[in-house]
Amino acid sequence: MKKPLLTILFLTLSLLVLGSASAADDEKQFLLSEKTYKALNQAQELMEKQNYQQAKQQLDSLLSTVEKGSYEQAVVLQTLGFLYSSLEQYKKATETFQQALDLNALPEDVTHTLRYNLAQLLIADEQYKKGIPLMESWLAAEKKPDNTVYVLLASAYYRVNNFSKAADRIQIAIKNDKAPQEDWYRLLLSSYLSLKHYKSAISVLELLITSYPDKKMYWDQLAALYMQENKEFTSLAVRMLAKRLDLTEPKTLVNLADMYRYLRVPYKAGQLLEQGMKQNVIPSNFENLNKLADSWLAARENQRAVDTLKVMLPMDSSGDTQLKLGQIYISMEQWGNAIDTLSSALKLLKGKKLGQTYAMLGTAYYHQDNFEQAKAQFLKAASFEAQKKQAAQWLQHINSLLEKNDEPDA
Repeated sequence: MKKPLLTILFLTLSLLVLGSASAADDEKQFLLSEKTYKALNQAQELMEKQNYQQAKQQLDSLLSTVEKGSYEQAVVLQTLGFLYSSLEQYKKATETFQQALDLNALPEDVTHTLRYNLAQLLIADEQYKKGIPLMESWLAAEKKPDNTVYVLLASAYYRVNNFSKAADRIQIAIKNDKAPQEDWYRLLLSSYLSLKHYKSAISVLELLITSYPDKKMYWDQLAALYMQENKEFTSLAVRMLAKRLDLTEPKTLVNLADMYRYLRVPYKAGQLLEQGMKQNVIPSNFENLNKLADSWLAARENQRAVDTLKVMLPMDSSGDTQLKLGQIYISMEQWGNAIDTLSSALKLLKGKKLGQTYAMLGTAYYHQDNFEQAKAQFLKAASFEAQKKQAAQWLQHINSLLEKNDEPDA
């Protein structure tokens, strides 16, 4: 249990004070008599010393003297429940806590906390049909639930074969945590497998392989799932990759990403590379970033490709990265960004790539209605054999537009 039960008891008792003549009537509802307060304090001290038998006798005696259905009876029952919990007598603890709640005599905040503890105990005692709905009820009323609650609920749902709910709850836990535990992913994987959601299971395995590339069982499971999805070649490739390469080497994951691109699944390649770099499993060097950018491009994730190429710019003095980035801006019709990037590329590029760059700059200027600049760029592009024909066609079109603009108005 995350919350030590005795600590909760002590905190609860510390809030109980004796009434005074000026106390409001609603406050008096949650006050203990001096006799009951002292007796509870004595029981608390005995429990702190682990003298549980004597503490139980004290509480049993007290229970027989307090008014039935009163706040005092609820507090004594609550304390008895904590005692049974400390003795790991969970069945008695849950029964006693439930009796305390059924009296509907405790303050709302104490009732809320007690529901949480009761739900925990019911689940620990494998009384899932009672524990799960009670914990869900508590969760709905809790503003800032601890992430472990979602893990506990996911495990409970899995035990009662409600795999859909198990997956839902463990996904929330994973999303909320900056460093999700391996067991959480394994629970999510098992839930998907039980639901026969093999595509989702494959995604989880790819995350596990990225985080734990040295664990062969995940590679074997991934290969088996690809076979289940009738992707025999992919399954064989995964098996061969795991067999031939050192699974502790980052290169293994990079090669897996290469395989995904080869099999025309570039989005998976991008996901794998991005996840590996975030977790520092795959080095974020120029070569790997270039593969990431190519993966996003092939997957038509242009903005993600742009973001990756921007990271690469300081690493490249050849101009090739600027050229590739400019091409993407052209495809996205971001003409201003294209002009800025391609103009920068001209300072670095050499040879035939200059012709390609001039042609793209001409296209960008044209779409900004800057026909004079477009003409100037296409004239430069025309001196390159590969762009000669294309540039001539553009120049003919641009000249006709300029001539029309020069004609006097009728």
